Amino acid sequence: MLTLPDTDRRTLFKHALWLIGASAVPKGALAAAVQQPGLEAARFALLSATADTIIPRTETPGAMDVGVPKLFDEMLRKWASSERRATIIASLDRIGTLKIPGSETPFVKLTAEQRYALLEAHDKAALTPAGAPAEAVGPLNSAHAILDPHYGRPKQDAVPTQPPGVPVAQAPTQKKKPTSLDALLAGPQVADMGYAKLKELVIVLYYFSEPALTQELRYEHAPGQWVPSIPITPETRAWGGAGVN
Repeated sequence: MLTLPDTDRRTLFKHALWLIGASAVPKGALAAAVQQPGLEAARFALLSATADTIIPRTETPGAMDVGVPKLFDEMLRKWASSERRATIIASLDRIGTLKIPGSETPFVKLTAEQRYALLEAHDKAALTPAGAPAEAVGPLNSAHAILDPHYGRPKQDAVPTQPPGVPVAQAPTQKKKPTSLDALLAGPQVADMGYAKLKELVIVLYYFSEPALTQELRYEHAPGQWVPSIPITPETRAWGGAGVN
């Protein structure tokens, strides 16, 4: 499970800005931001179908319920750099070309099950790290695929620590294992970086919402009652709290 050390809504928003290519956000920039045209109706419908496929409504709200497509469009319109906007839109357009063999039905007109089957295959190919098989990438909307920044990455060989008596200059460099949200957002180089940013932004915007935090995750306002031990069952959900609200 991804840990979010010292992460609040301001930090999540900063990373969302990073995903769409905002290089700097000076104080008061929101009012002065240069707005670009919003997504055309056809592309917005494609974005909505994609977001709904990545995080569908189940027993908890999905991406559509919390307004992810609208927020996504706003980020592209008000904050995205021209280069990042073009990269993400190109990736979105590639999703629009996905079709069932022998059918001309566009992606947005397919059933949820058909969209999932197509996007899952596209997801595996697009997010495969260099040198890794497509099987290394998990299911489209599994908990690991969404929340674990190391899921699907080739395991690195352990780097030995500095042996006693070896000068620092000659000692091998110990690689630090990334554990923060930065690791998820930076990610490895994959086949389609535009799709990687698109999917990450959908996820970040979803968990930025109150329904996702308080219903999809379990939320308890802190400080609250201290319970030193609770039973963990297959139905136990991850907890959200002061770190991500």
